[in-house]
Amino acid sequence: MDAHWRARRLAVSDVRCWSRAALDLPDGLVVLAGPNGAGKTSLVEALVMACLGVSCRTSREQEMVRRGAGALHVRLDLAGPDGERRRDIGYQPGLGRRLALDGEPVRSLGAWRARGAVLVFLPDELRAVKGPPAARRRHLDRLLEAAAPGYADDLAGYQAALAQRNALLRRVRAGVTGADGLPPWEARLAALGARLARDRRAALTALAGPFARLLADLGGGPGGVLALEPSPAALAGVPDEEIEGALLAMLAAARDRDVRAAQTLAGPHRDDVLVGQDRDGATADLRRLGSQGEQRTAVLALLLAHREHLAGLGAAPVLVLDDVLSELDPVRRGRLLDAVGPPGQSLLTTADPAAASAAADRGARVVEVREGRLAA
Repeated sequence: MDAHWRARRLAVSDVRCWSRAALDLPDGLVVLAGPNGAGKTSLVEALVMACLGVSCRTSREQEMVRRGAGALHVRLDLAGPDGERRRDIGYQPGLGRRLALDGEPVRSLGAWRARGAVLVFLPDELRAVKGPPAARRRHLDRLLEAAAPGYADDLAGYQAALAQRNALLRRVRAGVTGADGLPPWEARLAALGARLARDRRAALTALAGPFARLLADLGGGPGGVLALEPSPAALAGVPDEEIEGALLAMLAAARDRDVRAAQTLAGPHRDDVLVGQDRDGATADLRRLGSQGEQRTAVLALLLAHREHLAGLGAAPVLVLDDVLSELDPVRRGRLLDAVGPPGQSLLTTADPAAASAAADRGARVVEVREGRLAA
């Protein structure tokens, strides 16, 4: 089994500003350097799409198709736990995706997706610290979808049951039907919600130590704190084996309130994650009290903790960091470059020549990206 995922060769056609481009990628640290607007982010977006089947920048894949082109195509040679595979994805507006592995068509995105192959930082990933609870939940869910077998199915099932209960709550409030149809959906929500809660609790327990260490390593200071803030809050003290019963009782007790609101007001769909730091014996909430630099460092520490966690389960993902170096002072930039170096593979973009030079001094391969051209 490979110790880490490795992107070997990326080839794109009609992706954003690129009519065609191909890039061979070595192990270790690779930096795409060039001015803003040169197409660096479009290349890493294509790499992520070739692993996961979706864009990391937009939910509208048609935005990725180069203006004037009918469809896009991305090919990635990716080595991982199952050996090296050639992954193809095409997208045509109106027709959707076309997927293939080693030249053979694949119908299911779930079967095609390389779970755990890539972790991504984009500038708006700061939402994972300073954004709403949904952004922090999604950040955690992405890790668990890659790390915990069945988690993605449990999450999808929970969301479907939640939608059904909420629809029924609206009908009850409108007087169209009675509340006797709610208990079956509550039982399903409790069963699936308990699995989500247990997995999230276990993941954050495993991440807390690496997060604190990495936060300090990146210059964010000692005492990093990472913990689940469950919904409802009373679940925090409930043992794992009792969560399902507690959730079921909570849903039943909240039924009248939820009917009035026409929505389920508490449950794992409202969980939050505390990202904090111990200061003089008290936990400072970096979501609210951290500076922009502290929040950025915390997001990077969390991402690197995710990478360590996935590596411990079998294979470290390819780490993609878009436009992160220019926001860091030279000391923190050097610490980050040291943290993302070998072993493993990392792909960074920067418009800052000093940042590219600092990466080259650490043995990175620097690829110049200028006006639709690549030059090593």
